[in-house]
Amino acid sequence: MDNAGILRALLLTLGGGLSHAVSVFRQLSDLQLELIIGGSVIVNGVPVVGKGTNSVVFKCRPAVGNFVLACKLRRGDASRQTLAREAQLLKLANSVGVGPELYAYGRDVVACRYVDGAFIDEWWASAAAERKRALVEELLSQAFRLDAAGISHNELSRLERHVLVERDRPVIVDFESATLGGGSNVTQVASGLARLGLKLPVPALREYKRCKCDEAFRKVLLSFLNQL
Repeated sequence: MDNAGILRALLLTLGGGLSHAVSVFRQLSDLQLELIIGGSVIVNGVPVVGKGTNSVVFKCRPAVGNFVLACKLRRGDASRQTLAREAQLLKLANSVGVGPELYAYGRDVVACRYVDGAFIDEWWASAAAERKRALVEELLSQAFRLDAAGISHNELSRLERHVLVERDRPVIVDFESATLGGGSNVTQVASGLARLGLKLPVPALREYKRCKCDEAFRKVLLSFLNQL
């Protein structure tokens, strides 16, 4: 698609008028990113990957290199003034092996590896017990690493919106509401697993919230694995 077509797509999907669309277009150009129009979500006639309260997600690619990225673009009516903090927290999560790898970012743009997977609730519905066990172990381990790094995702009780499964491996996405310090990701994930039908190991979770230590984490993990 030519530049005029891209600018039109930004104008239709992001809101905020021509000035915001032009600003995002320039940031994409500065980051050497090319938008790919397409996806299962339709915004004002434009197919995109997803739409949230503060952003719209497109596929994109670098000007040099043959691979696909996800480009999260800030909406003109967003309550957040920038996506830079989200990108910085994703980068920190990447340092402990969590989240899609950050590629580049600007004030209104976050580009990371495109995760070609299904939402966890869709995957869970047909997965065998052995595959579920492996996924639960990996997902809780990622949550434990986030806790150790001092990052709270803050939305992991709703796994069905924030975890994609790619080749049977969970990928935690969308660090928009993440903060430094505070909540327990392991506890958040446990609540999300309960929404998928597993029972909460309440005493083990209470112990974990007190210490966030390895021994308590192992108790939480084994309590879930023994249900599968």
